[in-house]
Amino acid sequence: MNHEQIEGFAALFTEAPRLTEIEIRHEGGTLRMRRATTSPLPALQPSLPTPPTTSSLPIPTPTNACLVTAEHVGVIHSVAEVGALVNIGQVLGQIDTMRLLSDCKAPLSGKLIEVLIGEGQPVEYGQPLFTIVPEES
Repeated sequence: MNHEQIEGFAALFTEAPRLTEIEIRHEGGTLRMRRATTSPLPALQPSLPTPPTTSSLPIPTPTNACLVTAEHVGVIHSVAEVGALVNIGQVLGQIDTMRLLSDCKAPLSGKLIEVLIGEGQPVEYGQPLFTIVPEES
């Protein structure tokens, strides 16, 4: 390995700041370059979408309210609107799990008072999605 080749490898090593060590074996020997680091590089944090918020103050939930939760992991679509009157079994949204759509149905008739997740947001099993207050008899 000649001087120009070594300089070329050094230049490549310098241009790749995340590379901490390189070892090149050649007929005549081994070239090893190691970067001295004083602190580890920061890990990249994935950005998660934030659920929609209507206000910064929590809405008081009546004691007779029913919380509708996700029965599957996936992405929510076709979300119903707050204030809608819903009937038992009415579809409030659909959860897309690997292109398989599952209906998220109202377990009782009443008024939809809270939507806790936005259109296109990921949902986990058991995650609260909607709050319904039963209709008055």
